[in-house]
Amino acid sequence: MARLDILEYPDPRLRLQSGPVEAFDDALHQFVEDLFETMYAFSSLGLSAPQADVQQNIIACDASGTGHARRVFINPEITASSTPGYVQETCLSVPGRKGLVKRPTRLSVRAQDTSGQPFTAHLQGLEAVCLRHEIDHLYGILFIDRLWLLRRLGIRARTYLQQRQAA
Repeated sequence: MARLDILEYPDPRLRLQSGPVEAFDDALHQFVEDLFETMYAFSSLGLSAPQADVQQNIIACDASGTGHARRVFINPEITASSTPGYVQETCLSVPGRKGLVKRPTRLSVRAQDTSGQPFTAHLQGLEAVCLRHEIDHLYGILFIDRLWLLRRLGIRARTYLQQRQAA
């Protein structure tokens, strides 16, 4: 297994839309294991392939954060969502930033596992919030895009100033 490099905002590759997985092979299995290893190394609850610069619809989640609730969602498609609430979010691709985001706390999704077998899952609470956050990454959407305008502008300005100071 390998720890993957994580793209960080404002890298334009984070804004690309991912494509479907078509090959369910050993390379996919290895990549999923690498996603989990990287996710746990950063004490994260979820990680999507685009964050590791792989533009495919692959998500690894473990809302427990312990390795006991590992879930893989390949080519996920939300079929229903409800019970929105505000949650405090962070993201490995936007380090040092956090904010309140409105997310569904109940979610139904259709996806495939690493063997290509389709399944349906009904998630609630943190697991639903985590998956919705990661699905956004598949479409090039970051959690900061869902913040109030002034908060979003503040994050962009601080990121710009930090980059300018580092140069």
